[in-house]
Amino acid sequence: MERAKVRGPEGDEEASRGAGEAADTRERIFERSPLAALAGAGRGALLDLGKVERFGRKQRIFQQGEPPRWLLLLGAGRVKVERIAQGRAFSIAHRGPGELLGETGLTGAGSTTENAIVLDELEAVVLPLAGLRKLIASDATVRAVFAAALVERQLEAEARLALLLSRGVEVRLVEFLAAAARRWGQPHPSGEILACPFTHADIALLIGSTRETITLLLGKLKRAGVIAFERRRIVIRDAAALAQRAAPT
Repeated sequence: MERAKVRGPEGDEEASRGAGEAADTRERIFERSPLAALAGAGRGALLDLGKVERFGRKQRIFQQGEPPRWLLLLGAGRVKVERIAQGRAFSIAHRGPGELLGETGLTGAGSTTENAIVLDELEAVVLPLAGLRKLIASDATVRAVFAAALVERQLEAEARLALLLSRGVEVRLVEFLAAAARRWGQPHPSGEILACPFTHADIALLIGSTRETITLLLGKLKRAGVIAFERRRIVIRDAAALAQRAAPT
């Protein structure tokens, strides 16, 4: 099978912007990331190391099995993370604003463990791993904030696994919608709309269900007035009612 072409940072995105605009964008993305608590010289060095890049839909940022070269702080858009096993692609996550992408490269792994494909136009701060590893090795404050970010990601993975093992599909769907609203939610006259269009199949893969079941459950939430649909996007009409459906009984 032909390997997909990986589109890496080209380094010219900031050249098309003013220096002030690029710096403001880096700061905005940084503030929403798990690294926001970093201060002082370490913060300045990390900001100087990163470059703002934009990636179009369907562009492949990481290819499983290839050497890792950079880490991204996501500022806007959505990326699908998938892993190939036994000739099949398994969707692991959809990542968006405020998240890291490519953090496994910090562990010294010789190859990338997943594919990462842009689903909705992406804006990100790109940090080259070679420079980032040097900065982490030389600055204890930078090292500490990245260690905390990796621990947070591990805890999130454990919480997701516990949810898959212990809660029913409807609760998993509700938790997914709540998390998606935190990441991609935008104000809407009827409540809050998910800026990214998730298909029923997308949701089913991410929460361990089937497309048919997700269609039935979303219909149930719509009839109850909790959600609505607008141009393939989900509108959260009643966030409180949604949260109540996830509460332990």
